[in-house]
Amino acid sequence: MKLDRETMEKLARSDDATLWGTVRKIAGEKGFRLPEATPPHETMERLRGTLSGNGTLSLSEAVRVIAAYRKEHPNG
Repeated sequence: MKLDRETMEKLARSDDATLWGTVRKIAGEKGFRLPEATPPHETMERLRGTLSGNGTLSLSEAVRVIAAYRKEHPNG
């Protein structure tokens, strides 16, 4: 799924639960299973940071944020 700048900005402004739900949906479409519980606000802020900047999503940073959360919450 490719995200345009407008969509990324809208996601970045959404609340934690909405953003996490979208991330889970996108990940699920790619075959990844993420925990249902929304990560802590600090983790979500880091994830939001991947949506800002020059209009491109840093997938490597998003993966690092999600991988760190999964490691901290293996039973999610």
